[in-house]
Amino acid sequence: MKKFLLAIISLLVISCARNDVLTDYQIRIKHLNNQAFKERLYDSKLSLQYADSALVLLYQDSVNLIENHHDFYYNNFVRALNSMAYDNFLLSDFEKANENINKVYDLDESYPNEDVEIAIANIINAKMMMRLRVSWEADELLKKCDCNHNIHDTLCHWANSQYYVTKLFLNCFYRDGKYQYNELVKTLNDIEQDNVNQQLIVDETQAYTLYYALTESCQILAHISNYYQNEEGKNVFYFQKSVEYLKKSMELMNDNQRVSNYDLANNLQTLAGIINDINRNNDYNIVLNDLDYILLIIKNNAKKFGVNYPINIGVYDCDLKMNILLHADSLFLETKNPYQIIASKSMVSDYYIRDGKLEEARPYLIFAKNFMDSINENEDPNLPTIYKFKNTTSKMAERVYVGLIKTKASDDPETLTNWFSMYQSESFKAFEKEKYDFNYMELRSVDKENKKKMTYLFLSIILLFIAFATIYVFFRYAHRNNRLLKKQKQLDLERIANVETCLSIFRHDMSPYIMFLQRDNVPDEIKHDALQKLIVTLNNTMRWINISTPNGLPFKKTSFVLNDVFEEVAKGITNPNKVNLIFSDAPCSVLGDKNLVEIMLRNLINNALRYTTEGYVKVSAKRYDKDKKFVQITVEDTGCGIPKERLDELFRSDKLIENEKSIGHHGFGLMLCAYIIKKHDDETQRGCKIWVESEVNKGTKIHFILCATI
Repeated sequence: MKKFLLAIISLLVISCARNDVLTDYQIRIKHLNNQAFKERLYDSKLSLQYADSALVLLYQDSVNLIENHHDFYYNNFVRALNSMAYDNFLLSDFEKANENINKVYDLDESYPNEDVEIAIANIINAKMMMRLRVSWEADELLKKCDCNHNIHDTLCHWANSQYYVTKLFLNCFYRDGKYQYNELVKTLNDIEQDNVNQQLIVDETQAYTLYYALTESCQILAHISNYYQNEEGKNVFYFQKSVEYLKKSMELMNDNQRVSNYDLANNLQTLAGIINDINRNNDYNIVLNDLDYILLIIKNNAKKFGVNYPINIGVYDCDLKMNILLHADSLFLETKNPYQIIASKSMVSDYYIRDGKLEEARPYLIFAKNFMDSINENEDPNLPTIYKFKNTTSKMAERVYVGLIKTKASDDPETLTNWFSMYQSESFKAFEKEKYDFNYMELRSVDKENKKKMTYLFLSIILLFIAFATIYVFFRYAHRNNRLLKKQKQLDLERIANVETCLSIFRHDMSPYIMFLQRDNVPDEIKHDALQKLIVTLNNTMRWINISTPNGLPFKKTSFVLNDVFEEVAKGITNPNKVNLIFSDAPCSVLGDKNLVEIMLRNLINNALRYTTEGYVKVSAKRYDKDKKFVQITVEDTGCGIPKERLDELFRSDKLIENEKSIGHHGFGLMLCAYIIKKHDDETQRGCKIWVESEVNKGTKIHFILCATI
């Protein structure tokens, strides 16, 4: 039996192990997705084919993969869709790119790298929205991106890097003004904090893309820093930064065997712009050494880069600038990316026009116009307007028509008029889109201001609330103190009344001694004895006043159970002689003042414990034998006892027990108890009383009866 169980366990372990190992079929799918990722900028059409092939294989075995390899299936399924979306975007097929992105959005299944792939889909969508001149929506999409993912580090870092690249491009090419400046500076600072050299450079292709975005951003900041930055030298600072990033990119190209036309063309375009800026501003001469180094890399890699023209190192003139720019233009033509081709032709013509070479600019402008017209004519008429190529090129078309008019590319007045009309149309479309985006940014700025105002208002309300709460607490505290003072005053009045009651009790007891002392014919010895007793009575009177409770002895009639009284009294009892203190069960209910009964019982028990050195002190209760309307409570001890002849003196202040143990304590406590019993006799049913049974050296029993609750 044990061998059989071991065999089953072994089979399960082997089965689980096999589930973790990819099959050849799965390895092939994963390989196709990896190839699609690697070829994304080298050859977008080839990348698209790889991703599509991965999808085909996933569909062919979807039932098995979903059932047995759920995570693998959906990870690779969404990876392929995002690759196709990116490739279609690069090829300017925005409708298909949108279809791929929506499939990612619409997928209900959860998978391990879901959050990263959703972020990537948002980033690609944002890129597409920028190209479609819907910059405000791109801005909203980028806000949704969250690339903090720990399972797929490479994919997460690539998504994070693409997020920054997209944000930089959004503010480099689709925004103007102070907002552009502030956002670029903020994004550059964020990138530096994310450690460009480690986390954001996933592979050489992404490194080229990131460095290009950083170079362009720094160039933009160098141009506009004088307008939005008061510090001197910021333009030179950012220009130096742009050259540093370009140098890093070119060094990376120098070290790698393979470089995409797309990446090289971007870098060459940027280099041409830097050389053009040097010619315009002598402050930039500090970067000449770095530029010499960059040009040397290009010359040494002429075969790899496809450079077929000589570059004279150190000669920064218009010919060198245009030579580099023209080579970048030829590389963009090979990428088959229509948007980049038209943008490149427009840039070449702009540079020629700036240098006054109108004839050289014309061919590029005519090529750009014919290329746009060709794409627009051959485009599917059923394609939604938003995805039509013409809808994405209004800004570039505007530049092309302006260039055609400036260079007088036609002598026909009708053609020139038509071009001017087209320029106005494209300019209006570009203006409308920019106006919408500007309004969005204005509204967003207003929203930020409103949020700031709301924050201040909220903080002000909190401060006011705290102030009012403080005032309220202060007045409440003052009111409470006034109430306590009034209560204390009332208690003092009650205490005075209690003292007056006590004094009225003793006035009767002291009067005989005073009258006795006033007689002339009384012997001195008797007078002395009377005087001593009067002194004792006075001392007892003062002691009684002092031991009166701070609240006096007001009577509050309630019904209560004696067990509760016993329990409460037991908490405050001290037992100096460590004798056995016993509280018998007393479920009886009585009518009276619970507080006064506790005072009386505590007094009796303390007296009993004080004069009991061995044995016990017992507290008990029962129905009174002579009258069931009362309950008898007894405090019994095994102490020294009281002589019979002194029992009738226990409740008189002038008859205090004066032996060495009891002076000043025993008799007067019973006097207070007698007063409490009298209060109960007055306030409840007549008949409440207290009495003592005692025998010397055997102990004492003190009994009192209270009205029973019916």
